[in-house]
Amino acid sequence: MDIDQSLGLKKDTWYDRIVLNVATLLFILMLVLTTAQVIVRIFDLPISGGAWWTEPVARYSLMTGTYVGAAVASRNGEHIKMTIISNQLEERFPSIGTIVDIIAQILTILFLVLLTYAGLQATLGKWSTPMLGVQVVKQGWIYGTITASLGMMIIYELINLYSVLTTNDFSRQFMSTVTSANKEGE
Repeated sequence: MDIDQSLGLKKDTWYDRIVLNVATLLFILMLVLTTAQVIVRIFDLPISGGAWWTEPVARYSLMTGTYVGAAVASRNGEHIKMTIISNQLEERFPSIGTIVDIIAQILTILFLVLLTYAGLQATLGKWSTPMLGVQVVKQGWIYGTITASLGMMIIYELINLYSVLTTNDFSRQFMSTVTSANKEGE
């Protein structure tokens, strides 16, 4: 399976650049903190106050970075999806395959909206609760970052839905079906 990992699949907007930069910064932070942990442990460096805080902060970076990375995957249309049914239908009945894709896209958006609502509730409920390991970081901040990432995914999935709906082939097929049905009804 050959997957195109280039991020230049479409023209980048300012929103795309923000999402990509946040994902990159979280990955770099996690990489630097994990490397620092290894160096401190291997060389048994006597660091004032220790580097105990690097492990939980790297873990929190991984958790939030995963969701920002999922938004990047949604942006590129590379998120996990089962395409066997829609591919089979598109080969035999192109418009039905596209309708299945649209229904799947709408279900994905509804699922993300529910997750975002639950994330918002968790964010508000745990806003001032300190995280274990690093008391300065609050649970609400982590939940808030995850919720914001889910919101980014919703935006990208709406853009993807719009592009499927406005595809010339689907629009032409759908409009010709509607027009012929109207003529038969007259």
